[in-house]
Amino acid sequence: MAGSVGYLNLQYWQKYKPGEIPTFPASPPEKLLNCIKGPILDVGTGDGVLAEELADKGFLIYGTDIAVNIVNENKKRKSKAEFSVQDITTRTDFPDNFFDLVIFKFVLTNIHKKSWRGLGNEVFRILKPQGKVWILEPLVSESYKKRYELAANFIKDKNCAYVFSDKKLAEKINTKNELERAIKENKVSRIVKHYTIEELKQIFNKLELTDHRVFKIASPSGFTLNTIEGIFSKDI
Repeated sequence: MAGSVGYLNLQYWQKYKPGEIPTFPASPPEKLLNCIKGPILDVGTGDGVLAEELADKGFLIYGTDIAVNIVNENKKRKSKAEFSVQDITTRTDFPDNFFDLVIFKFVLTNIHKKSWRGLGNEVFRILKPQGKVWILEPLVSESYKKRYELAANFIKDKNCAYVFSDKKLAEKINTKNELERAIKENKVSRIVKHYTIEELKQIFNKLELTDHRVFKIASPSGFTLNTIEGIFSKDI
């Protein structure tokens, strides 16, 4: 079951139609953006909402995503942002030391442990000296404890939760057998990962966490979700 995590999440995003990808209305703080003079990469750009917003402010923006149909739709628009299909966990087409800022907004939650090393190495490669990484990602939350425990029966990675095609189904599944049945009946849409701060530091182990805050939001499933907004810096 663990080996299907990457495939399941990939298929989930490929099936999304333009205009349907959920997004959280937040962007990097002005204090950070005021320090950015060069290119910005929006990883997991989706419909390109944030990329377009930053492009309209005069930034040089690149947006990448693994969802082919979404990126193709983005390219049809008259946009100042440049969109491409790329996977940040492998080597991308971008040159070394290219970006002043790399953005992850609810993207790492779809990436699991076996891809951490590739992701961290690639971000370090494409980030300029003194460059920044801005993240907005879910942390381990008490309200998800039962769902973590159920997922642990099938996934080796810690603090993961199954997301269901029917949002109400999450409340009805309380046993291993019920979850196993839902998986077999293709009622699972994807598998999300919630992080500890130490795990995030492990991913970006060549960078330094220079600033962060933790706050709570309501997840699409209705659970209270701890969330981190943080900045990692390439201080070389």
